[in-house]
Amino acid sequence: MKPVSLFQQGNYSLDWVKDFYTQAGIWWGPGVQDEEDPNAHKARAETVERLCGPGTKRILELGAGSGRTAAAMADLGHTVVAVELNPTDVQYAQELLNVPRQGSLTILEADFFAVELEGHFDVVCCWQCFGTGSDADQRRLLRRIAHEWLAPGGSALIDVYSPIKPARDAGTEVRLAPLEGVPGSVEIINRCHLSRALPVD
Repeated sequence: MKPVSLFQQGNYSLDWVKDFYTQAGIWWGPGVQDEEDPNAHKARAETVERLCGPGTKRILELGAGSGRTAAAMADLGHTVVAVELNPTDVQYAQELLNVPRQGSLTILEADFFAVELEGHFDVVCCWQCFGTGSDADQRRLLRRIAHEWLAPGGSALIDVYSPIKPARDAGTEVRLAPLEGVPGSVEIINRCHLSRALPVD
């Protein structure tokens, strides 16, 4: 199957997502976010407890990436089901299954727009992946969360883009070394800029 390019396609759809994130996972490896913020996954796990109350919960994480946030939630004693589309990140996440945890961790390679899951969840998390696809796709995902997955009285934690972090990080630079043994991997320089929209007369 020929890879799909968002730029060649000319419109925003789901077709390019798996190709893009699979290749990105190969280039970036499992720990890019850890290099930028080593406490990010633990902070997310603690957010679940802070916003959803104490006690162990059954948690669904959509778009789980390399599984590190899901693992951090399982470390707090929760039962976590993590759904990730691209096989590169799923492979990284599967390695986390070998580590003993207070709770349990299940990794599923699946499309969260199509996956069928058993039972309900006390918490559904969607970190940094809400907005993938069209507006109609987002409404479809929200309906699935509300009507198929959330238990009565459950909580949905959806990470919606905010300019606060880019504004705080504007002017910073993070250098990521090439990954050993990964063909095509190069040094990545992540520079953060923030443009402000000007009012239109």
